[in-house]
Amino acid sequence: MTANTTTRSRSMAALALTLAFLLACLAGCAQQQQQGANSSSAEAAAQAEAPAPTAEIADVTTIAYLGPEGTYTEEATKLFFGDNDELMPQATVADALAKVADGSAAYAVIPQENTLGGPVTDYIDAFLAAENVSVVGEVVLPIRQTLMGLPGTDLSQVTRVLSHKQGLAQSSAWLDENLPGAERVEAASTAAAAQEVATGNDPKVVAIAAPGAADLYGLTVLQENVSQSEANKTRFYVVSRNPNKLSGYSSAVFAADMPADQLPGALEAACSDGTTLVSVHDRPEKSALGVYRYVIELERADGFTDEEIARIEEATHLECLGRCSRVEG
Repeated sequence: MTANTTTRSRSMAALALTLAFLLACLAGCAQQQQQGANSSSAEAAAQAEAPAPTAEIADVTTIAYLGPEGTYTEEATKLFFGDNDELMPQATVADALAKVADGSAAYAVIPQENTLGGPVTDYIDAFLAAENVSVVGEVVLPIRQTLMGLPGTDLSQVTRVLSHKQGLAQSSAWLDENLPGAERVEAASTAAAAQEVATGNDPKVVAIAAPGAADLYGLTVLQENVSQSEANKTRFYVVSRNPNKLSGYSSAVFAADMPADQLPGALEAACSDGTTLVSVHDRPEKSALGVYRYVIELERADGFTDEEIARIEEATHLECLGRCSRVEG
């Protein structure tokens, strides 16, 4: 065999290998595309089967919420339900839940946790203490804490800042830097703080509240977004006496009373077969040290069926407090 013949043979072999490699790549890409198409089809089917967040919510109804007018809870209520409803502002979250429990209101909207201030423990306690209520919806609302006061207020003369404790916590860094000497006073809600400033007629007292509260109570905006974080969001539960009955909701809320050392095993049993953990809030059970009441939120991409709820309850001794989907502002 001549040198030229050998070279041509080697070239043909190299070409054959290259073609084989390209064909394998093309086959792999086709397989990946098909898998992607199948995955997209499965996801689309799951989304089509999942009920809308308001699928089982009446068009016009009565809703209790933490008042007075102008709170973030009212804003979350309108985001979830729209404007064609009878809103019933209440002095406390416990009062709002009681309206649902006794049938005076069809729904209540209650804050649960904030990205900056953490869980609102008083409201979690009120939720756990309520009877005959079930979580049927969830709202995530961006929070833009706003400093407001009477017209003509001079920030250099401010001596007191009123807000809900979450509003004060979320704005603490700004207050430390800009109003370090001002007393921080907790109010029942951010809107109640704005209302008190409006009626108090003292230009040395200001409030931190939702932006809309300034117009509502005739106050002047002194500084926007004093929480200084785009990540500031609050999560709210929508509760009712009538639980959602359809399958397919992506979130489910559970409660449990147990010693802390039993929680890992319960969560491991719950978080199997495609279920993931979203949050755990603990509150003292008040019978013994180390025993807590837990509010546990789980999530499934394909939704919670009756069978999956029953499996979790049987395997973990958790009690389902409702299943729902989320509305985000």
